[in-house]
Amino acid sequence: MTNEQKILAERAQHLAAKLESVVSEKEGFQVVTFLLGIESYAIETKFVREVITLRELTQIPGVPAFVMGVINFRGVIISVINLKVFFGLKEKGLTELNKVIIVKGENLEFGIVADGITGNMQLLHKSLSAAPLTLKGPGADFVTGITSLGLILLDAGRMLRSKQLIIDQK
Repeated sequence: MTNEQKILAERAQHLAAKLESVVSEKEGFQVVTFLLGIESYAIETKFVREVITLRELTQIPGVPAFVMGVINFRGVIISVINLKVFFGLKEKGLTELNKVIIVKGENLEFGIVADGITGNMQLLHKSLSAAPLTLKGPGADFVTGITSLGLILLDAGRMLRSKQLIIDQK
């Protein structure tokens, strides 16, 4: 075996070991983690179209306070919501660090303003605790669970179907 073949064989073994450590979909799922104020949140990546920097936002008069406005995302106008306002969390205003998580469903997509993206990770279903019964307010319906590290998992599917977040234009 030549030196090149040995190197390739070692790389193949290394990659195979990584593949074995990947968790199946039945056991876990990937999430994007982000900050709203000082709290850490997560959304499943299957609902995340893209994460972009918030650059230009056009405010719309007459909409609920949690609707920040709209952005032009590749020629498509997308509503941007502020979950801190919707959840009743302390608002500190926008900075150049704010990101927009474009969340997509079958027939709808909108942006969620985040104070920062902290990364992505894999969560195990068994690592989630149910949302506390003391959780109240409009955001309580959207919390799927909480990890032992305090990461709050949001149900993006429910958010995309919610009549609380979707403004009827009729």
